[in-house]
Amino acid sequence: MSGIINNNSSANTVYKNFSRNTMMQSNSLERLATGLKINRASDDAAGLAISETLRREVKDTNVAVDNIAAATSFVNVADGYLQTVHDALGRMSELATRAGDATLSNTDKANVKTEYDKLATEIGSIGTNAKFNGAQIFDGNARAFTVDASGSQFSISATSMATLTAPTAMVANSDGTAELAAITTAVNTIATQRASMGSEQSQLNFKSTALQNYAENASAAESRIRDVDVAKESTNLSKAQILVQASTAMLTQANQSSQGVIALLRG
Repeated sequence: MSGIINNNSSANTVYKNFSRNTMMQSNSLERLATGLKINRASDDAAGLAISETLRREVKDTNVAVDNIAAATSFVNVADGYLQTVHDALGRMSELATRAGDATLSNTDKANVKTEYDKLATEIGSIGTNAKFNGAQIFDGNARAFTVDASGSQFSISATSMATLTAPTAMVANSDGTAELAAITTAVNTIATQRASMGSEQSQLNFKSTALQNYAENASAAESRIRDVDVAKESTNLSKAQILVQASTAMLTQANQSSQGVIALLRG
């Protein structure tokens, strides 16, 4: 037993470990309460920096996926209009062929012309009035969308957004030959436009899948850095609690050891 009373080194050593164990317990409680392994920069400065970078990239990537979804919706609407135009051209082709029937009376041909002309007008109306979110679709201008966290742009080409030109009205008493040639040209033009649109939509679909895969994996990586392992941290907490209890008991013992000096002084 030491006879020193001004400096109880045993108590100081025990107190140092008591403080360390108390801090360990407090940190474990905080991690379990928040579900985070990193609650402040001092917990893991490098890990926090990586985590924040991944978190930002995941958020930006999710917005880019939403942008692609909007672009896909836009293309779907545009393609739906072009499908209607194709259907109208198909019916016009039937009417032009019917006009070549020599057994038709002038009244019959006039009726054929009326329907043909109405359909041509409707195609022109689609070209002018087709809109998405208030903006004209077929105006001949490309559309650009941000499609990743780096700000890369993807454009729906001007070819896909080309203006629609309706066939001219049927000539009175026509045999349909000129109209059939015009319709063939129009069908080929629309087919090319839809093919361009379809290839761009396919590319967008693959971009969306790739971005979703990246967001999923980056989120998992960020979670491994930042989120607490509850099972492991619960074990750490139990260890810290036992050590706090033990160091508290030992601190009491260390403080009582100086009582022997008083006994000596009493003689």
